[in-house]
Amino acid sequence: MNSFALLGFVAALVAVSVADPISTVAPGSTTASKLTSGAAKAADEMRIKIKQQVDALTEQCKTQVKLTPEQAKIVSNQAIPKTEPEKCFLECLYNGLQLTKDNKFNEQAARALAQKRFSTSPDELAKANTMIDACAKEVVVKDTNEKCVMGRLVRECFVKNGAKINFFPKA
Repeated sequence: MNSFALLGFVAALVAVSVADPISTVAPGSTTASKLTSGAAKAADEMRIKIKQQVDALTEQCKTQVKLTPEQAKIVSNQAIPKTEPEKCFLECLYNGLQLTKDNKFNEQAARALAQKRFSTSPDELAKANTMIDACAKEVVVKDTNEKCVMGRLVRECFVKNGAKINFFPKA
């Protein structure tokens, strides 16, 4: 799996504002081309900001959980966390990205952030929303004794439903 794609989706749910130009300019005009170019540039800038935020959050969570560099590789693959440190690392990451709140999947924030991330790509936004729909139903804590359960539950949902909708590109 392309590690940037996974990071891109996870980070897609990061709260970063982007202005969407609205125009009534005729298609094909110079002004329309500039606006389209501006939207593409804004989308590229968004991806860079998201990657930077995920990278910083990854380092912060890795330090907080005391994860080894080998264990931290879970951020960039589709592995389901097996150890407590891996689950706690992902839970820290998802909390920082506002995907989870109060031990629940934060559907509203996930949708808003996916909209910001995929504002210029309707197909990718639809895939993200399909995944969010599924995770809103599936990510439910049943074992309150499992430490850092949200790290495991959200990852399981992303992997399961990401595969179903071909969200994760093949490496």
